[in-house]
Amino acid sequence: MLRRVRCPVCSVIMELSITRDMVQDKKEFPVSVRIDHEDHHFYVNLDSEGSITDILHPDLCEPD
Repeated sequence: MLRRVRCPVCSVIMELSITRDMVQDKKEFPVSVRIDHEDHHFYVNLDSEGSITDILHPDLCEPD
């Protein structure tokens, strides 16, 4: 699946390729996936079908 998301760090709209194998062997959902973008990164949460449930700024996911 090709999905458009807005980067929570720089606000640029980008396309992500989400595949079922990203969640295929997982047992707990949502699954957090790190997305590297330019000189920074962010996270997306995926449900059991591979659909995006949240787009998260790294400050929300990483301890200081």
